Amino acid sequence: MSIMPLRIPAGYAITYNKFYDIDPIIDERDKDRLSNSYYFTEDILQIHTMVVIDGNWVVPEKEKFIIDLGWYPECTSDGDYKLVVVDDHWNEIRSLRSRDRLKIKDTLETWLKEIVDQKLDGFK
Repeated sequence: MSIMPLRIPAGYAITYNKFYDIDPIIDERDKDRLSNSYYFTEDILQIHTMVVIDGNWVVPEKEKFIIDLGWYPECTSDGDYKLVVVDDHWNEIRSLRSRDRLKIKDTLETWLKEIVDQKLDGFK
């Protein structure tokens, strides 16, 4: 198993990543849980937009996007991924729920490009 390969354009900071290219495995003793639950929590991936200030890339305090990925309900066999784009006040701009990690990957890469190209609704 390996970290999910992602195409991330310049202008982003990955602040947390445990998005693995792995399927959930149902626990044989408890069908409601996952035996590989470590990989299916509310905190899987977080990416912040960055800006250039005085020639350096920085994560701004305000007016930024945060891309967040988690598994809800956490560690459960009936859960799914939830991918969201939020602003710096955690107001949701876009979201997608899916059990398909490749659909999540493709959507994430599309949204990252749209933000860079300033085509995502809510971008300032």
